[in-house]
Order: sequence, then structure tokens, then C-alpha cells
Amino acid sequence: MHKGIALIFVLFFCIGARAQSELQQLFDTEKAFQRVAAEKGVRSAYLDFLADDAIIFRPDAVNGKEFWKAREDQASRVVRSTAYADISSNGMLGYTTGSWQMFLKNKAEAPPQVGQFVTIWEKKPDGKYRASVDIGISHDGPYVAETSGVPQTGKSRDLNKRNWSAADPSMNFLKLSMSSKAAASAYDKFAAENIRFLRDGEPPIIGKKKVVRETKHYKSLDFPKKVALFQSADMAYVWNPCVFSNNNEGTEKGNCLQVWKLADRKWTVVVGVFARLPNETKPVLRSKYSGKNPK
Repeated sequence: MHKGIALIFVLFFCIGARAQSELQQLFDTEKAFQRVAAEKGVRSAYLDFLADDAIIFRPDAVNGKEFWKAREDQASRVVRSTAYADISSNGMLGYTTGSWQMFLKNKAEAPPQVGQFVTIWEKKPDGKYRASVDIGISHDGPYVAETSGVPQTGKSRDLNKRNWSAADPSMNFLKLSMSSKAAASAYDKFAAENIRFLRDGEPPIIGKKKVVRETKHYKSLDFPKKVALFQSADMAYVWNPCVFSNNNEGTEKGNCLQVWKLADRKWTVVVGVFARLPNETKPVLRSKYSGKNPK
């Protein structure tokens, strides 16, 4: 084997091994969070694993640590299972996503609440991962315990030495959501083929074609006044308040999050979330009746 080729092979082998080791650490952190949430309750879990500046949505964006310090733990336990986890090529940013169910205190006979979550994790100076963003949606169920096996990193990792920013594609994504073809056009251009999309009231929507079909009714009414973007190497996340005109439901307000990944020199959305708030306006019933008395 040529010496130069051998060095490149060793370099990529080391990068892949390091990424796998850091992904395992991230996965172990998620599992530790799950154990605390199941045994001690959701409040203890968040206080243990949230970063000091972490954002959660209750329903608007608030500081997670301050929110949970000020509340009593209303849930006897929360059960989470991980469907997928991934990490940036430099090991500094990652995410976990999957299912949750919540058993409320003093309501043992009531069925648990169920839904889906996305948690963004960042490596802190002490080498530990802490949650910087946590967002979830709820639906009627049933709860499905998703795979708990050890995740595997992709064989090809992009160190993003070209320093390509996710800012331009993410802003274009938001602009396309305002077009006549609605959010479907944004996902059609930027979604990864295996995208996982979460929306209140429904189980996860998996795959680009399904997501495009399910978002064709959602047109953004305005460019968001607040957009938060954080990028590390080949991974980024964006969250913003969002308001959509939905021709099925009226006007819907909520919080949106996208996780972006750089692969094959292109940024794509691998996870999308629309955590919906109660409808602000009721749908308008359309009728051909002109108001004149029928003959």
C-alpha cells in the first residue's frame, strides 16, 4: 500500500473511532437521563442533565434550569426510549430523539401521556454532555419503545474543513416556507431522505416524501423575528417561534426546530419539529352559498 494512502486510511480510521467513542458517551448520557427520569422523576432528571443556559419550551422558550427549580415534580416518572442518536464529527454537538411516556403523580389509574422528543446535547469544558435544547410533542399513542441498541456513526464523516456554514441554507429554508408552495417546498429542497419529522397529535413521520406531503398545507405567515442557530463542524440546529396558515386548521402557532447535517457537500435537515400551541383562529368554513334564498 502506498504510504500516503496508508496515512489517509489511518487518519480516517482514527476519526471514525473517535466519533464512535464520543457517540457512545453521548448515548450513555441519554441512558443515564432516562434512568433518573424513570426512578426520580422528570424534575430531577432535567436539573441533573440540563446545561445552565439550556432552553426548553413551556410553551414559549424559557431557561430550563430556572423553570424546573421553581416547580414541584408533577410526574412520578417519565420513560424515554431512544430511536436515533448522532454526533458531529468533532464530538462537540449531538442529538437524541425517540419516544416518551409520562405517568402523573396521584393518577395511577389514568393512562400515561405519550409523545416524542428531541434533545440537543453539547460537550462542556469538563468533557461531559449536557442538554442545551429539549423539545417534545404529544400524541394519542400508543407508546412504542423504540430501539435501545448502541447507535453507529456513518462511515463517512465530514470535518467541514471548508467551514461551510448552515446559516444560508437554514435562512433559505425559512424563506421557502413562506412561498406559495408552503413548507413542503422547503422540505422538498433541504430534507434528508431519511428525515424524522415530529408534529403534535401524530406519531413520527419518517422519510422525505411523507414529510413533503404532510407539510404542503403549512405556509409561514412571516419571517420569524427570533432565530437561534448553533453549528459545530458538520452539525447544526436552528429553532424559532413559527406561525403557519394551515388551510386545514386555520392559523397555528408553535416552536420549530431543525437539526442540520453536512454530507456530500450539502446541508440537509435530518430532524424537524413543529411543537404546536393551541390554535389561535378557527378554520373558516368555505361554502358556495351566496346568501340568497334558494328558489
